[in-house]
Amino acid sequence: MKIKNAALAMTAMLTIGITGMILPVTVHADNTDAVIDERWGKPTFVAGAGLSDAQKAETMSILGITADNVNTQTATGADLIKYLGSGSGDDSAMLSSVVVTRKNEGAGITVDIVTPENITLITADQYKNPLVTAGISDASIKVGSVVRVTGESALTGVYKAFEANGDAIDSDRAQLAQTELTTTTDVANEITQEAAENNSDMTEEEKQAANEAYQTQLNQALVDIKKELADLKEQKGDSVTAAEVEEVVNNAIKNNDLSQYISQDSINQLISLAQQYLDTEGVLSKESMAQLDKISEGFQNTLNSIGDKFGDLTNAVKANEGFFQGLWNSITDFFGNLFK
Repeated sequence: MKIKNAALAMTAMLTIGITGMILPVTVHADNTDAVIDERWGKPTFVAGAGLSDAQKAETMSILGITADNVNTQTATGADLIKYLGSGSGDDSAMLSSVVVTRKNEGAGITVDIVTPENITLITADQYKNPLVTAGISDASIKVGSVVRVTGESALTGVYKAFEANGDAIDSDRAQLAQTELTTTTDVANEITQEAAENNSDMTEEEKQAANEAYQTQLNQALVDIKKELADLKEQKGDSVTAAEVEEVVNNAIKNNDLSQYISQDSINQLISLAQQYLDTEGVLSKESMAQLDKISEGFQNTLNSIGDKFGDLTNAVKANEGFFQGLWNSITDFFGNLFK
């Protein structure tokens, strides 16, 4: 089924590339959140401790929930320190909230930021790799805030939801996940800033779509790094060398067309992160690899969406041929890997 879907998606993308037109696609609403998981019961709403009662009520409305159809928890400053190993511990700084719905085994992780205008630093896709690193699996997650926040503390809410339902969180993995989120957010910012300088003739709409493409390529590079390291670890155990880790990282950056936009300092940060993946129990497990396959499908959807956006811009390909060729190569390479 995955290969069939990939083939259909490739056909759609080829149509876009050849004709410059978008074929209409019917999208059906996902009503699965209405189903009660028998392990967890109702979905779990984790509210930031810094919210007033009025803000909490507004947040619930935005997330589409009521007190009757969720179990409610509160994410405190102490929770932030517990799960992430650092932070001020100040409850007033805990302002973002999440609703977590447990899904059937194999469903993977989905993330929906319902207030993107208020989550200023982290994108929905950028949450996914760290969640897998932390050991989160098979969950639908909605993130929202009624005030402008950077969004990092949302991970704390997800961990609190899992533990509230009897699923233990490994503190080492959770802290590595936070390191991953911080590192990759910084690297993504560097890449998009560098790319923007090289694509100064783009419109704002084109720049936003390009930034999303570069961020998605970095997200996929992280998946590639983890999967390649898992293969190496299975072959060599604890004998994987630093040179091999460096080679894995450099190959992932090159294969995702990021080499011209990333500094050596950022590459070194990713190498350090990769070494921590190797050294932290469970991060490269078969269960984690299965979750990574699922989030890769989400990254594929993001690239499809970007292709759709640019298909609507009549002069975009001519004006930004280099960017579009790189994006097209990334998309075709991505689909090609699904058939291997």
